Amino acid sequence: LAHAVKDTLNIIIPSRALNELARVAHDPEEPIYMVVPKQRGQVLFRVKDVEVVSQLIEGTFPDYHQIIPRNYKSRTLVATAALLKACKQAEIFAREGSNVARLDIKQSNGDMQPSEVEISATSEETGKNETIVEATVDGSGVLIAFNVKFLREALEVIKTPNVALETTAQNAPGVIRPVGDDNFLHVIMPMHLG
Repeated sequence: LAHAVKDTLNIIIPSRALNELARVAHDPEEPIYMVVPKQRGQVLFRVKDVEVVSQLIEGTFPDYHQIIPRNYKSRTLVATAALLKACKQAEIFAREGSNVARLDIKQSNGDMQPSEVEISATSEETGKNETIVEATVDGSGVLIAFNVKFLREALEVIKTPNVALETTAQNAPGVIRPVGDDNFLHVIMPMHLG
């Protein structure tokens, strides 16, 4: 900012406008100027010779901290690439059934066997897919279902080798965290196990 802002300004900018801004702002060193005219309900961004104008969304942004679970009963560490591959395979079968994939998180039985996550999806037309991925489970096992498309999309943007899935119960939200990166978390709502 060219000068300090006197008052705190809380506004909601549509994601489409920010995506457009990211598309035209190629150089990370190039400054982006932002103007919010009073009483107009708009925001203006200026990058070099390009201006992006957008209507603001009226209202107050929801307090998202309320939906992020604070603790968990089970924390499952798994290789990001392996879980992503399993989700992509399950998604092929899950497309016909509301994109539901079941994750059966199993605690090790102690006989030198690792813990595991079984990712499965069923289709009346094409059959059933099951993939087992080695994991480290801290806490109890749980059987939970997620929309596999949302799970895949979250995993695709995670760049760390391992990911943690924190769960409390099969009907409570799960939290996905890249191991070693505290700047990202993804809350994913469970689906009904039928």
